Amino acid sequence: MIYNGVPNNGTCNNTGANTHIGTREFNSSSYASAAGVGYMYGTRYVSSSRTGTGWYYAPDVKYENGTYTLISKGSYNVETKETIQGTNLSYQHYTCGSSTSTNCTTVRYVFYVSDTTAYYITLTGGKLVSDALSDMLDYNDNSSTIKGNSTTNGTLDYWYYNNIYQVNDGKGNSYSTYVEDTVYCNDRSYNNYSASGWNPDGGSTNTYLYFASYGRNSNPIVTCPRDIDKFTVSSSKGNGSLDYPVGLLTVDEIRMAGAAGSTNYNHYLYNGPRGSYGGTYWWTISPYYFINSLAYEWIVHSEGRLKNDIVGYTYGVRPVISLVPGTRTSGGDGTSDDPYTIEVSE
Repeated sequence: MIYNGVPNNGTCNNTGANTHIGTREFNSSSYASAAGVGYMYGTRYVSSSRTGTGWYYAPDVKYENGTYTLISKGSYNVETKETIQGTNLSYQHYTCGSSTSTNCTTVRYVFYVSDTTAYYITLTGGKLVSDALSDMLDYNDNSSTIKGNSTTNGTLDYWYYNNIYQVNDGKGNSYSTYVEDTVYCNDRSYNNYSASGWNPDGGSTNTYLYFASYGRNSNPIVTCPRDIDKFTVSSSKGNGSLDYPVGLLTVDEIRMAGAAGSTNYNHYLYNGPRGSYGGTYWWTISPYYFINSLAYEWIVHSEGRLKNDIVGYTYGVRPVISLVPGTRTSGGDGTSDDPYTIEVSE
């Protein structure tokens, strides 16, 4: 079930901003890191940039006694790049940011190049780029801005806690009794071919890091490829990282409802007047890509089409919950003008 606003005279025929619990950034503090696409995330490696020439670059590094040393790998050697260009760094991503030294206590990994500007993350303690990607995308230590917590107004957890968990049905039961712990899939997987400059063995520094949902335009799925991305309360059903069983729709689910890259005023998740313009922008839970210094998530456009935008922008929040199997209704036909009424337990 997706939030569609507060009932008015027994109907839920709401449009526009009335279908949101409010507006929020997806990740206000992590937009400059690939970690920013996460509903929850691990360590933030923040993108930096530098325009320069003459640095030493290498395809690999070794780490001993607190120092990185640039090293050759196979037929690829440590060499100076007089001009930073994406085409000549595909196998030469590591640099100390120096034209005189190949040793450093922190090393830079260049993942994208635009003209003569290099975008990089900084690695410490012997970490390699593979470790950094895992730290950002394979852990759920921090909540996104949009998930929040039960004390932060405008977030999904706050809404659930105050409108479901804390609310009694009049018969001694919290409304959470009727909500199922299900999977909310924040699919942060990517294919090696699309890892672009994050792949040190030939990855192009002229392309972006695309996440898996980008390639599923015409083939949406209802499964979640990785266990770490299956957001649940119970670890028996998924990653067990959630406090409350609430999330957002995936871009795949919205595609199945009829949304695509072109204007569509008629699919059932469009929140404008049926058949005409008047919807709003609202967030999905699905990552899109990380470019030179910005993380992007899929959103639904005000015209009912799918789009993407920076996770630090502010758009509508429409919570999603799932009712427990066997839940009965006591009225309504399921339309917005006559919504189902949930039958509460005796």
